[in-house]
Amino acid sequence: MTLEQRQNKRLTMAQIAQEVGVSTTTVSKVLNQLPGVGAQTRARIQQIIEQNDYVQNHAARHLRKGQSGLIDLVIMRLEGGYDLGIMHGVQDVLEDSGHRLVVFATNEDETTERLWLRRVLDQSTDGVLLLLPYERIGIANALMAQHIPVIAIGDRNEPTTAFPTISSTIWLGGYTATEHLISLGHRRIGIITGPLHLTTSRARLAGYREALERAEIPIDPTLIREGNYLLGDGIKQTYDFLGLPEPPTAIFAGNDAQATGAYQALYQRNIRIPDAMSIIGFDDVVYTSQMSPPLTTIHQPLVEMGKMAANMLLRLIAGQSLEPNHVELSTSLVVRQSCAAPRSRKL
Repeated sequence: MTLEQRQNKRLTMAQIAQEVGVSTTTVSKVLNQLPGVGAQTRARIQQIIEQNDYVQNHAARHLRKGQSGLIDLVIMRLEGGYDLGIMHGVQDVLEDSGHRLVVFATNEDETTERLWLRRVLDQSTDGVLLLLPYERIGIANALMAQHIPVIAIGDRNEPTTAFPTISSTIWLGGYTATEHLISLGHRRIGIITGPLHLTTSRARLAGYREALERAEIPIDPTLIREGNYLLGDGIKQTYDFLGLPEPPTAIFAGNDAQATGAYQALYQRNIRIPDAMSIIGFDDVVYTSQMSPPLTTIHQPLVEMGKMAANMLLRLIAGQSLEPNHVELSTSLVVRQSCAAPRSRKL
C-alpha cells in the first residue's frame, strides 16, 4: 500500500521510514530536528510529513523518553480571573508540546495538599507549576527532593530559593495605584489588602504606605482593611469604610474581585463611581474593561506569566538549565473611568 492509498488512514513513523527506505530512528531525528541526517533524506522525509499532515503521537514520544506526558498546575482556588489568566497562558504553550495539563485546587487545605502530593509522588508527573504563596514552600521542596521539576508562579521569592520563580512587580503596582489616586487629589485612601500572611499582600500594602509617605500623607490605620481576595471581602470592607466618621474618598482594592465587591456595596448605597468614590483594582482580569464604569486597575501580565512559566518548566523537563532563575515581569497602570478627583461632600 502506497502513502497515496493511506491518505484517509493515520500515518505512522514506520510507514514514513518504509516509504523513504530509512530506519524509524532517522525519521525520529527529522521530527525532533536532530542532526545526523543527510540533506536529501531530510528533505524527502519532510516532504512526506507535509503532504500527509503527519502529527506525531505525543503519548508514544513521552513513553520513549520515560515521561508521563502530564504537567500539574496547583492553585489555591479556581474562582477568579487571576488563576484563569495564568492557566490560559500555560495551556497555550502545552498544547504545542503535547503535554496534558492537570489542574488541582487545594482550597487552602493542608490535608488536600498532602493528598495531592502523595498522588504525584506515587503516579508521577513530568513537572509542576505552583500557583501558591511562598509560605507553601514545603511542597516545592518535597517535589525537588524527588527530582520533579518545579516552577513557582506569582510570588517573588528570595534569590537563594532553590526552585525557579516567575512573578510581577507587586510592590511597584501597589505604589503606582496609590500614587495615581494621590495625583488626582485624594488624601484619604482606603486599602483592602489580601491576607497579610502572604508576601504578595504585604508587598501591595508596602507600596501603598510608601506612596503615602512620599506624599507626606499620614497613614491612618482605620483605612487599612484585610480581606481574602474575594468579592465578599470587597463588599464588607467597603461598608466598614462608609461607616467611618470620615470615610475615604478612594479605595484601592488588592485585587479586581475585591474591587467588584466595592462596586456592589457602593451601588447598594446609591454612591456613584467615580463622582463620590474612586475605585482602583489590581490584576486587570478580562471583565474589568466591561464593568460600569470600566475599572482603573493595575495590569499583571497573567497570560504572559503563564506562558513563560510553562516554557521554563519544559526546559527543565528537557534537562536544560535556566538563566535567569528568577523572572519578574512589569506591572502597569491601566487608566479607565473609575477614578476622578475627590468631591467635597459627605457620603
